[in-house]
Amino acid sequence: MTPLAAGLQKVAERLSPQRDDLVAAWTRVMAAAGTRADVEVRSFCEHGVDALLGRLSRGEAEEMLREEAEEALAAAGSGGSFQEPVRALRALERCCAGALAQACADPQELSDGLAALSELGARRLDGLFRAHEHETARRVAEAQDQAARCNEKAAELQRANDGLRRQAAQSQHRAEQIALLANVIRRIAPLLDSDRLMQEAADTIQARMAYTYVAVVVLDNEGILVGRWAGRRGLDRRSAGRTQGPARGIIGRALRKRAPQVVPDVTQDADYLADVDSTRSEMVIPILEDGVVVGALDFQSEDPAAFDLDDVAVGETLAEFLVVALRNARLLSEARSQ
Repeated sequence: MTPLAAGLQKVAERLSPQRDDLVAAWTRVMAAAGTRADVEVRSFCEHGVDALLGRLSRGEAEEMLREEAEEALAAAGSGGSFQEPVRALRALERCCAGALAQACADPQELSDGLAALSELGARRLDGLFRAHEHETARRVAEAQDQAARCNEKAAELQRANDGLRRQAAQSQHRAEQIALLANVIRRIAPLLDSDRLMQEAADTIQARMAYTYVAVVVLDNEGILVGRWAGRRGLDRRSAGRTQGPARGIIGRALRKRAPQVVPDVTQDADYLADVDSTRSEMVIPILEDGVVVGALDFQSEDPAAFDLDDVAVGETLAEFLVVALRNARLLSEARSQ
């Protein structure tokens, strides 16, 4: 038996004869608080005093404290009130101290008994406080966990929304590309003059897609690039008007490889020839006739990485149509010459 249990056992011996007075005193204090009906208060106080005196008389103070701590933890977990048990314990401690003062004639015995009661009251309240703190910490952790899950949900929704926006942007881009094809074909189909055909194609593509610069070039009989171009208003280009000269730069590479060339960042490409200062990315689509390179479509943009696989596909479709249109113009020119 612990010293506290032994001291409280002596206190119980002194308080047991005053059981009824103790119940009455505690009942008056609790009834004054007005939290329960008088009959209910009386029953609560009788049960509490009998249980306390019984456990203390048997030297079970420590066991009682452990059980009360467990009960307090369970009550806190179920949302039980915290203030009322604290008020009841403090009132009972004062009533017990008053009853003990009347029962003890020996000052030392009274001092020891009051010290034991004070320690008991402190530990009973500590059990309640710890239960309250534990439950508060648990609920805070639960709230934080729930907040984390909500944040993750929000992040998932944000990612989903970003994906939908990207899909919408891609759909819009594809719609614009389809409209571009239809517009270019409609504008150049009736044209049978090569120079006018190339200029109209460059103007239409540049106006429709708002590229910085668009050129349609072909190889003449001497292997020199000739063609037409269109650029954004105010564009500072080193050689304006008619494109002419040997196949160099990204265009020359596309002709040699007979394959589309997409350059996300022209500053990182050794073949790039800077003819437009504001250009940041470039795409060149070779124009092939029966597997032979006859020209190219050149697209330049002020935006980095402005061209993707969809743009390549549209460019190749335009190149295929231009082959037919340019062939028709060439055949007409040859027929007129003859």
